[in-house]
Amino acid sequence: MKTRTLLAVSAAVQALLIAGAAHAQSNVEIEEVVVTAERREETAQRTPLAITALSADQLTKQGVRTVTDLTNIVPGVQIGSTGGSVEIAVRGIGSTNNTEVGDPAVAFNIDGVYMARPRSAAGLFFDLDRTEVLRGPQGTLYGRNATAGSINVITKKPTAEYEAEGQLELGNFSLVRASGAVNLPFSEQVAVRAAFQSSKRDGYTSNAPSGEYNDEDATAVRLHVLLRPTEDISLLISGDYFRNDYAGTANAPLGQYAGPGDPYTYPISVPGSSNQQNYGVTLQADWNLPFATLTYLGAVRNDIVHTLAGSGRNYPYGTPRPANRCEPSLNLGCNTIYFDSKERQETHELRLGSSEGAFKWVAGLYYFEERNNVFANVFPAVAFIQPNTYADSKAAFFQGTYSFTDRLRGTAGLRYTRDHKGRTGGTYVALDNSGGCMLPGGMERPFLGAAPRGCLLYGNVADFSWESTDYKLGVEFDLTPTSLIFASTSTGYKAGGYGDGLPPLNNKYEPEQLTAYEVGAKNRFLDNRAQLNVSAFYYDYQDFQVTGTGVVAGQPSAVTVNAPKATLYGAELEGTFLITRNDRIDASLAYLHAEYEDFTLVNGDAFSPGFADYSGLTLAKSPEWTFNLGYQHSWDFANDGRLTVRVQTHYESSKNLDYHNFAVTDQDAYTKTDLMVTYDAPGGAWSLMAYGRNLEDEAVLVQAAPDAQNANRLGGSGAYAPPRLYGVQLTARF
Repeated sequence: MKTRTLLAVSAAVQALLIAGAAHAQSNVEIEEVVVTAERREETAQRTPLAITALSADQLTKQGVRTVTDLTNIVPGVQIGSTGGSVEIAVRGIGSTNNTEVGDPAVAFNIDGVYMARPRSAAGLFFDLDRTEVLRGPQGTLYGRNATAGSINVITKKPTAEYEAEGQLELGNFSLVRASGAVNLPFSEQVAVRAAFQSSKRDGYTSNAPSGEYNDEDATAVRLHVLLRPTEDISLLISGDYFRNDYAGTANAPLGQYAGPGDPYTYPISVPGSSNQQNYGVTLQADWNLPFATLTYLGAVRNDIVHTLAGSGRNYPYGTPRPANRCEPSLNLGCNTIYFDSKERQETHELRLGSSEGAFKWVAGLYYFEERNNVFANVFPAVAFIQPNTYADSKAAFFQGTYSFTDRLRGTAGLRYTRDHKGRTGGTYVALDNSGGCMLPGGMERPFLGAAPRGCLLYGNVADFSWESTDYKLGVEFDLTPTSLIFASTSTGYKAGGYGDGLPPLNNKYEPEQLTAYEVGAKNRFLDNRAQLNVSAFYYDYQDFQVTGTGVVAGQPSAVTVNAPKATLYGAELEGTFLITRNDRIDASLAYLHAEYEDFTLVNGDAFSPGFADYSGLTLAKSPEWTFNLGYQHSWDFANDGRLTVRVQTHYESSKNLDYHNFAVTDQDAYTKTDLMVTYDAPGGAWSLMAYGRNLEDEAVLVQAAPDAQNANRLGGSGAYAPPRLYGVQLTARF
């Protein structure tokens, strides 16, 4: 879409809005959301990139309870929770490699701290100030693994006012969720904010004979301590802890393997159990110098997972069980999966920047380090023992914006990144019940200290480095004080990686490189009662990293390969209109074309041995059309109470969830509708909400893979988003 087209669209919409709302009230306006997407404070409407910013009030009113709910609100975003992890795709770009060697394509940040393993993303989603969803590569300011974009979750910080709030939510599947927060300003120099959330819910997946999966029994706490020793220095010390003790998640059989009836009910071999912990401490220090602000942001985080899970049917439903296939009801031929991971990450960022005058700039240094100890046992067949998996990343960056005139500005940015990744470990087979080697004369190797041992099949050793220099060039122009147009070109980079085995046969894959071109317009009309933002983009991808289910030692395993070239282009539109003080409409529309132009595997894969050609296929998780529409109306009562009814719907065209594009991994077009009714007491002392989500009770796949182990493109497994949810939530404020 050319710039003149954007101008024409903006002018046409402005004329229509003025003509259609000449008699509307003028004493209301859309709230401004202040963001830090470009490492300085400015409103989302003045930020020249595709960003959706949602304040705490908007998150509440639009029913966003977890990070996965953003799918129903933000255009071009696909977020699903599976296997205890969160998979995020933006504009068709994502990653399904959730192993210790995989990297996300979308950077997930909590208060500026990058989360390498965002398994606890949903657990940390409480007491929020706002969320910022940045679409498009963020190669200069965010760098590592931000090729598709960045999701920034900003929690509420200590303030100078006393504040306390509590919530209690009851819902179906025996949901009981409680949360609360208190803000304590002890003096002008010291303030504290503490918050917690506890959530317990039965599973929505019934796996006879082994009980329920996809349940929840989680607790999270967060503490911020703000110190201001002088007017120019502030220190924010933060700590958080999240724990979930639950049955875990279970993959549903698909295609030939699925039985008739409810997709949330299917057999699995053993009861599951999972314990997940994520905790860390963060220090942010800001020093206001005469010419700039110096900021240090450092964090240490730990992520610990212990999981036991069974397996389900992997042969066609209704046929006799083959001797080498899994029959859950008999618990024969089934694998039991044990997974233990201990991950520690450390990040340090030092920034110096100024947001004053004609030239606004920021420069910085960044360091990231991750260490992971993993034991994954698909008992009794194979075990993957990786006691030393490591990664570190170093970067230096600069970005500046210069105002040529009061209305015309230009931006330039540059970032150099060097990544180093590797591991030592091995793949073991033929374990007996105690974990010993069953092969006569087999070579036994101890792992994880006094833990069981097996027959070493092959070692898993890697040590690789990559580097990249990324840039951003942009220009922006104020058509009016409330209308901004912008254009940019930028690059993104995602580090390469490796698979199982020894070099050079350990499936090394190259970094992916992205060059993006984008134009957009942001507009406010009718005294800030109407807002229309539009953007169009074109991506040229090189060595796009594609992860699917392969076969290692006869067992399914994540395998990543490079697609030499992929092309994506599309457009997004977001609008809000306050018809009156009591009537609001918001909508978004996204179009996406995402295709592998060149994607051949010279050695083939499990489904096409010898040679495979997937050129021309659609990228996973890239629906052509997505549409969101919401309407809310409020009634004001004589006692200053207020009743608000909101209905919102989300539509997606069909999409495939795997790069093979087999029918078994298709998700058909669907619509999900939510309804929320909220009463706010006079003065906002308390509020009561009743809600229903996914009123259609759609079973929507968020992850799916064909059966690579048996090379069966007609059968597979996947994970579904929750079915219909409903409940009530009481909030009290003090």
